[in-house]
Amino acid sequence: MYVVATAGHVDHGKSTLVRALTGIEPDRWDEEKRRGLTIDLGFAWTELPSGRHVAFVDVPGHERFLGNMLAGVGPAPVVCFVVAADEGWQAQSR
Repeated sequence: MYVVATAGHVDHGKSTLVRALTGIEPDRWDEEKRRGLTIDLGFAWTELPSGRHVAFVDVPGHERFLGNMLAGVGPAPVVCFVVAADEGWQAQSR
């Protein structure tokens, strides 16, 4: 199984991308849904046409949740860094 963490600036579409790729809502907590903001690590998975499996770890993008973000991307062998096309690269992304 492949494991991919999503990372990037807050509100750049990380959870939306994971949901589109897997059909699974990575934001589990009511507060996350109410605020439209990932707070805790989210998990989703899918099977590729090849039969291989990919798991996603969706991490928070807000600087207040940096500890949770590091916990998610630290052990992941691959990170997909998401940048919103309408906002571009942000200083916090550095």
